[in-house]
Amino acid sequence: MDAMSYSLLLAALILLPLMFAGVNVGVALGLAGVVGSAVFTGNWRAGLGLPLIQSLDVASSYTLMVIPLFIAMGTIAGATGITTDLFAAFYRWIGRVPGGIAVATVGTCAGMASITGSSLAVSAAMAKIALPELRRYRYDDRLSLGAISMGGTLAIMIPPSITLVLYAIFADQSVGQMLIAGVLPGVLTALLYVALIVVRCGLRPNLGPKARAFTWAERWHSLPGVLPFFAIVAAIILGMLFGIWTPTESAGAGLLLVLAMGALRRRLTLRGLIDALTDAVIVSAAVMMVVIGSLIFSNFIALIGVSDILTEVIASLKLTPLALFTLFFLVYLILGMFLEATSILALTVPLALPIAVQTGWHPVWFGVVLVSLMEVAAVTPPVGLNLFVLKATVPDTTLTAIYTGAAPFWCMNFAVIYLLFLWPEIALYLPLAMVK
Repeated sequence: MDAMSYSLLLAALILLPLMFAGVNVGVALGLAGVVGSAVFTGNWRAGLGLPLIQSLDVASSYTLMVIPLFIAMGTIAGATGITTDLFAAFYRWIGRVPGGIAVATVGTCAGMASITGSSLAVSAAMAKIALPELRRYRYDDRLSLGAISMGGTLAIMIPPSITLVLYAIFADQSVGQMLIAGVLPGVLTALLYVALIVVRCGLRPNLGPKARAFTWAERWHSLPGVLPFFAIVAAIILGMLFGIWTPTESAGAGLLLVLAMGALRRRLTLRGLIDALTDAVIVSAAVMMVVIGSLIFSNFIALIGVSDILTEVIASLKLTPLALFTLFFLVYLILGMFLEATSILALTVPLALPIAVQTGWHPVWFGVVLVSLMEVAAVTPPVGLNLFVLKATVPDTTLTAIYTGAAPFWCMNFAVIYLLFLWPEIALYLPLAMVK
């Protein structure tokens, strides 16, 4: 067995058992990369030096500061109670359409996604806020759970998505372009979710009865509480789009604006701020561990040249672009059943991206497609994390009810994915129009 095959086999024998045993994916990837690199080069000192080198690179990276800043912005925004205000506004304005409360739930999820970056946080918050109201109006429980679980996944696509940031890091792409690229596909996905709810409830009104009517005065009264929130979101996205500030600067500005909003509205207590910052530190440390491990593993993959070999093998199959796209679609769909999104991207991007580039696909567009697939992975049994978060938040439901409720929404994600294939401009228009 040659050095490449031996080192790759040894890395796989280390990586896979550790991942399935529940070890942090960053630790598993880093250990596999260190051992594989040392075996391939025959130099253990060089292999053992990789964690130190990558840790220093990550810790000193200006670009990577965007991760803890966006995470802190999301945790502090959650502590201000903005979720409740958003739901109240959407509820009053669109509650009278077929399935209106479920539509309001998706709208609130999209709004929270644009400031939290965490699908788990959005799903957990909406289960507490929206589900009691959905049940009070006797909505079908599976429709309600599907709207909450899949609405939460919008945070995986809509900026400031941490998943998009991680892809940008793994693929060595512009963080700003990746974040902006998620805007139109994220909005399109949310609109298709809304269309699905309205059509289903229009055909079967018992699935989602209309909410009570609100006066125009009640509707207008709900807006002042959410206008500052939308101003912050617009400042972040438009600032990046028009080159006013970098993603890191926009994250810092967004964090300061959220702090100011919470303080001026007297919604943010000292205890709440400390808890939010503590959560942000814990989550940021976990994400950075994944980043460091992924970079170590990526260096190992590049060192042994397996990406080049895999690209040549795929090219020799002479698949049409549509056939190759469908192959990626099926592979990632299967991976989503067993691994969470961060693990999938950290493990596969170093292998899949060279094939995509060789085919002529834009790396930013390819990232948006993968992240859309990660939205489905988040609620795909048996390992969909949103399933377990929702089950923990709503103990009186079942996992079966959650994923059967989410299944019709998957079709909307599949539609978005193939629309992206047909019209890549959906993902590329905004990032290519960005002011440099």
